[in-house]
Amino acid sequence: MVAVAVFSSNLPAALANPCVVPAEAGENVTIAGKSDEGYLLLADRRRIRLAGVDMASLRLPDLVDTAATLVASATPDRHGALRGALYLEGRDLAADLAARGLARIRPSVGEDVCYTELMTAEDNARRARLGLWVEPGYAVADAATPEAVARHADGFAIVVGRVLHVGVTKTTVWIDFGKIWREDVTLAIPAKQWPRFEATGLSAAALEGSYVRARGVVTMRDGPRIEITEPAAIEQIAPVSP
Repeated sequence: MVAVAVFSSNLPAALANPCVVPAEAGENVTIAGKSDEGYLLLADRRRIRLAGVDMASLRLPDLVDTAATLVASATPDRHGALRGALYLEGRDLAADLAARGLARIRPSVGEDVCYTELMTAEDNARRARLGLWVEPGYAVADAATPEAVARHADGFAIVVGRVLHVGVTKTTVWIDFGKIWREDVTLAIPAKQWPRFEATGLSAAALEGSYVRARGVVTMRDGPRIEITEPAAIEQIAPVSP
């Protein structure tokens, strides 16, 4: 049997740092399998959704009859699942899957996740072209090329490019990768969420002229647009190719 720990948002104050969670906390459970949608199924019929990952990309290993430790809120999400991280022998399952190219990272509202670890694992797998990163549909799109991003319309995508302009209005913060805003790729952040981004160092001054990797659902509104509510969905990176 493999010991697993599961963690989600309603943790005690002592466990507030998602990158430092003691494995002994929680409730002993048994994993009974997985669903076609990517949920882990417990023997007591509860469903677990791995926090911080893109469900559509998830390739879960066989964990049937695996002993586990569960730390989660008693209240499931609107899909009836408990969200949390899973630890196998002290290792984050989401990070392990990302490192093997078996999951893509997708920040979501209300999740306590160690995104630094997850993003690093994903990036290493992408550079090594492991797992899903050899599939054309998962290729990182060049934000300077609207046509490349538009191919992901109505789906989750990762884009990378140099920020040319950051505009702040009463309702929205616009991060532009081109000079023609009606055609080029834009990131849109609700103005009410902007202080959370600034708190992590993602100010307008810091972003303008820098290279970023961003992720979210692509919509076609005056060119390809990605609406972002979580600071973890934007990474400042060195000027490298996608």
